[in-house]
Amino acid sequence: MYHFNSHQTHTKIVIIAAICVFSTQFGVTVIAPLLGTWVEASATPFFVAALIFSAFTIVSTLLNIPGGIMSDKLGRKPLITTGLLLYAVASALFPFATDPYDWIFVRALQGAGAGLFFPAITALLSEVTSSEERGQTMSVYNIGLGAGLAVGPASGGFLFDRYGIFTPFFVCVALALLSMVLVLLFVQEPKERLERRGKKGASLPERERKALTLACVIIFFGIGVAAIMGALFSPFAFAPENLRLSTGVIGAILSTMFMVFAVLQVGFNRLMTKIGEIMLSIAGLFLCACGLLVLYFATTIFELVIMSVLLGAGLGAITLGTLTLASKAAGGGERGQEQESKGKVMGIYYTVFYAGMGGIPLLCGALSEIFGARVLFLAYAVLLLIVMVVVWRVGVSKKE
Repeated sequence: MYHFNSHQTHTKIVIIAAICVFSTQFGVTVIAPLLGTWVEASATPFFVAALIFSAFTIVSTLLNIPGGIMSDKLGRKPLITTGLLLYAVASALFPFATDPYDWIFVRALQGAGAGLFFPAITALLSEVTSSEERGQTMSVYNIGLGAGLAVGPASGGFLFDRYGIFTPFFVCVALALLSMVLVLLFVQEPKERLERRGKKGASLPERERKALTLACVIIFFGIGVAAIMGALFSPFAFAPENLRLSTGVIGAILSTMFMVFAVLQVGFNRLMTKIGEIMLSIAGLFLCACGLLVLYFATTIFELVIMSVLLGAGLGAITLGTLTLASKAAGGGERGQEQESKGKVMGIYYTVFYAGMGGIPLLCGALSEIFGARVLFLAYAVLLLIVMVVVWRVGVSKKE
């Protein structure tokens, strides 16, 4: 499957994928400071406000597996470009959205873009790389993702304050359309893949099914940490209320977390070649647990910065480890297997990814109302340590 690609072509596709995922994450997070302020000012009922923030994850969760299956049948490029187009349309509509129900629709449109885009782009990366190159490929992809998450919130506030409401969304539209053009002009799917397009793939072998299951379990609880952090630093949550933080400080803390996520990807890939995907993911769970423990005791901005570094590193390790593990389970290089359901497999991974991102904050938010936010941080840290032990027993000890 790897024969169609020269090294130069492979590098070009990986860089374009990183640009594409940067544009999607920038497009979602650039509105974060604006949307939070708008929702707070509108005095929207709690249920509607929750739906505004969760519409993205609800729709993307529902569409990831169908989107992955469609990419198996129709090809990766149509789904990638359609997803990017939906991101562009949503960004273009946002400045004209004037009430909470408009915001729900636009967020749902972004979620639809994510549901089509992510399984297809990662399935394509698994097809154009060998198993040995997969970690390096996913680390470059994650650099684009982390950079988009880090730059988006700060850019949104700056562009809005300096140049008005239309500017941040114009930038989002431009990035999404640029990404579409790059994919259409410079991304070529493997000829072998196009010849087999639409054929039903074989079911996953036991080893690959186990790897995918472990990746899904780890990412569900791991990405929940990022989701909790997003909810934590909303206008209504723990950080502003308990620590008296300004919006600028909150944005800097979140940006630090995602910059650490991006910067450490190359180093984590080198580490992963020595210890494996599961061990890297376990290390990520441990770092996230440590970050939540720091947050449990935090009383100063310096402690929050330490927390953001630990969580950024932990999330970086978890996403790289699980994404590489899932992409290898999808096939493409290892033992020469021909697995023609890569899109579906990556759709399963991203379904669990977005289920954790959308479901865990809702559950944790309800529990924090009963037990308090600090107790929740402690409890989630303990939960991550338990998941760590379970993954070790299932994924590492038995292999040995």
